Amino acid sequence: MNKWKNYLRSALCSIGHNKVYALFCVIGTAFTFVFIIIMLQLVYDTTSDKAPFVNGDRTIVFSTFQDMNGRDVGGIYSKSTAWLMERIRTKEDYFMYYNSVGEVAVNDVYKTLSFAFVNGGYWKINQFHFIEGRPFTEQECLNKDAYVVLREDMAGMFFKRESVVGKKMEIQGREYTVIGVVRNFPTYAIRADGIWIPHVFNSFSPRGFGYYDLGVLFPRDVPVQNMKEDVAVAVKDYWRQINMQVDVKPENLYTFREARIDNFGSDLYAYGIPVAILLLLLIPAINIVTLNMANVDNYSDEIALKRALGAGLGDSFMQVISEIALLVIVGAILGIFLTYPVADWISVSFFNNGDEGQISLIEDLDYLVILCGVFPLSLLFTLLSGGIPAYIIARKNIATVLKGGSK
Repeated sequence: MNKWKNYLRSALCSIGHNKVYALFCVIGTAFTFVFIIIMLQLVYDTTSDKAPFVNGDRTIVFSTFQDMNGRDVGGIYSKSTAWLMERIRTKEDYFMYYNSVGEVAVNDVYKTLSFAFVNGGYWKINQFHFIEGRPFTEQECLNKDAYVVLREDMAGMFFKRESVVGKKMEIQGREYTVIGVVRNFPTYAIRADGIWIPHVFNSFSPRGFGYYDLGVLFPRDVPVQNMKEDVAVAVKDYWRQINMQVDVKPENLYTFREARIDNFGSDLYAYGIPVAILLLLLIPAINIVTLNMANVDNYSDEIALKRALGAGLGDSFMQVISEIALLVIVGAILGIFLTYPVADWISVSFFNNGDEGQISLIEDLDYLVILCGVFPLSLLFTLLSGGIPAYIIARKNIATVLKGGSK
């Protein structure tokens, strides 16, 4: 324990005498880890079954199909959706989704926004966090109750800080009553829903497509391959009823989680993100190594004298690297605190157009990203930026340094 206290005391003393160098290391490390954290969180949000998409691994999603010649033939006609679902007997539930664009008006404020028509099963499969009110049910859809659910930022855009449930808004010329508000969630790997309406009010305009994106939820004990096979058989039966053959294979169907990864970019996930993180670690580390080489020369006489008095090579190495380790830890912690404002700035500057709401790339920073990503990478960054200089100074010839030779 005393050794570690001595390492820390020596590091703090050196930092106090080299404030500009220390500030450069901390700021450089902080901004390095800001972008690393954002990328790690993006990957985590996309690949995990995180709320609201907790059933991503057991929901098969599909929309359009191609015939045997590779020509698009569209999707399952809306009036045949129930017929199709009856043939998937092992299912637990299903959702219908249709994205549209139109005029939304509240208190004489008019905006052109996107919104989604969904069924009651959409809310059962996707576990959104309701901060106010509740979702509409399938029975309410069939009763043609004109309800609407809003995302938190959309509610704030139209109603400011007021309580939203019970408020009226007009969408495509029809008046709806707000029944619930869901918490904001990351939207980069899916369509940016912010307004949800019962499917019975869907006129399929202006897109004009008469079919929904569909998702089928299966029980947890059903293997993924069996899920895909059951959906493929039912889809083939549907097209066979209208005398068409489509190219539907189980391996070409995706779970909702697989679809999000594909939308995010499977190659980007497998190669792009790791390469980007490696570059983010290497480039700042090289710059810090250059400065550190000059900085640790100040240790030469002290290290040589300690080694002459009996200090080991490991003690000399730890004394030198403890300083950069302390700076990297402070920089990584600062990077964690800077992640939210930087992510918000990126969202506003590059992704949000002002009408779809201001959604951050990161709504929650997961503790697994910190424990399994930031901490191990900060250790690696410490070794990259401080390990080489520490090793070189610890290995220098004692007699040469003490005689005033090479430092």
